[in-house]
Amino acid sequence: MLIDSRRALPGSWFETEVCVIGSGPAGAAAAAELADRGVRVVVLEGGGPGLQRTARDTYRGVRGGGAHDPVDAVRQKRLGGTSLVWGGRCAPLDDVDFADREWLPGSAWPIPHDELRSWYPVAQRHLDAGACEYSAAASGFPPVPPGVSSEVLRWDDLWRWSPPTSFAPRVQQMARAGRIRLFLHASVTRLERDPLSGAATEAVVVPRPGLEVRVRARHFVLAAGGLESTRILLASDGYGGTGLGSGIGDEYGQVGRHYMTHPVGEVGRIRLTPAGRALGLGYLPTDDGVYARRMLALSPRTQAAHRLGNLKSALWFADPKDPDHGDALLSTFALTYWGLGKLRTGFKAAGTHAHYSHTAGIGRHVRNVAGDPLRVARFARGWARPRVTGERRVPSFMPLDSEHTRLRFDAEQTPDPNNRVTLDRERDALGQLRLRVDYRVSASDRDAIATSLTLIGKELERAGLAQVDLSDVERVHEMDMGDGTHQMGLLRMSDSPRTGVVDPDCRVHGTPNVHVASSAAFPSAGAVGPTLALVALACRTADLITHEAG
Repeated sequence: MLIDSRRALPGSWFETEVCVIGSGPAGAAAAAELADRGVRVVVLEGGGPGLQRTARDTYRGVRGGGAHDPVDAVRQKRLGGTSLVWGGRCAPLDDVDFADREWLPGSAWPIPHDELRSWYPVAQRHLDAGACEYSAAASGFPPVPPGVSSEVLRWDDLWRWSPPTSFAPRVQQMARAGRIRLFLHASVTRLERDPLSGAATEAVVVPRPGLEVRVRARHFVLAAGGLESTRILLASDGYGGTGLGSGIGDEYGQVGRHYMTHPVGEVGRIRLTPAGRALGLGYLPTDDGVYARRMLALSPRTQAAHRLGNLKSALWFADPKDPDHGDALLSTFALTYWGLGKLRTGFKAAGTHAHYSHTAGIGRHVRNVAGDPLRVARFARGWARPRVTGERRVPSFMPLDSEHTRLRFDAEQTPDPNNRVTLDRERDALGQLRLRVDYRVSASDRDAIATSLTLIGKELERAGLAQVDLSDVERVHEMDMGDGTHQMGLLRMSDSPRTGVVDPDCRVHGTPNVHVASSAAFPSAGAVGPTLALVALACRTADLITHEAG
């Protein structure tokens, strides 16, 4: 059943066993797992099929200290959530991400990696990422060239790509088949609690100004993304979302703290040797037909020896913004994202692509494109074909045939309680208090990133894989690195409510019938995209709820 909440009568209420808030990857996976087990499920989605003005306004935030992308630009409030603009990159966390590393205080998980690892294959099926195999050697990648080895650098681990999967059609199909009840335009302003037991009793939904609808349930699953799930708990203060009391799980002021993203950037000039080219460092199909790429990362022993956080790197194309490259394809890319940035159009106008709005030499870029239209046409044909045929497609623009490439990194960030989100006094179109974001990448994390990249570069040269110039590595101290697409740590998992928000089963401390299915529960960020792990947590949560209900 699919319901437009805006048409509900004032004072309407609905009842169910489990209320899932959010219809993105985590919410859709949790709802499917619960429905498969015969549980009655309501899914509340704050948006509709498209991106609408009111929905976007409710996602606008207030920028506090530091540098962070506008929070309405890095998330989507609509059916399917941010899966509609997800790139599809999947990878499991590393064992080291769960370990107690004394140089990264507060980063240990209260569960072993094996607890989550057992759910990766289930999550993998929801994400359409093929086999749950993340070894290059076991996935049909070219063998490592003879004589090439390293105890410092790892290159067997893979990223795999989902097509990428949009979860909007899946959630709609479940609703139309009667497996779930799906409410659209159902923005959850807060959860109400029983004053005696402390258990959550209902979700208060505001479809439009002046209209409240309530959904009562035995269990609530917060799967609305890291930032929005945090806002809901902060607003659930027992005073109608006024910010006068402490929110759910916030007895010790932990909700919204330890905000982490993945600092990203590109540096250096890399020229591969024949051995480096033979290793296969671009996109390649695995044995089961899924596109994948090798990661370049330091071994856990090397990370410990240098007291570093985790970091993953890969080859990246030369800087498209500089027209001196003379490459028609790179200039086409630069012009495209320059235009999106100027128009502030689309998800990719923010995040790591925002700096393209500063592209200079536009006329020279146009001349580059005009000088080699066949290169652009060949790429366009290859890019368009799978979008017409439905085949899996190359995940992104990635020409590595220029004179040189760069090294792109995704880095782990140290948990810091001063990186946080709070409720501001400003209100949105539905009367909700907006989020204020205070976020910085620390000098010590920037030092660790520079050290990690330098070690990777030196080892690429020592192993005979590339000629490396990292003379610009100190630029990491100046980069904004405020991409908020990966939202972690805000509702961190802990054994105690004094140090986190959810327990090892992802239930909110003090309110155990509220479950968090989000990367906001990650105590540490790792250095891979969080989607596979957060969907694994969502599936684990669904299993836990089913056993409790049974």
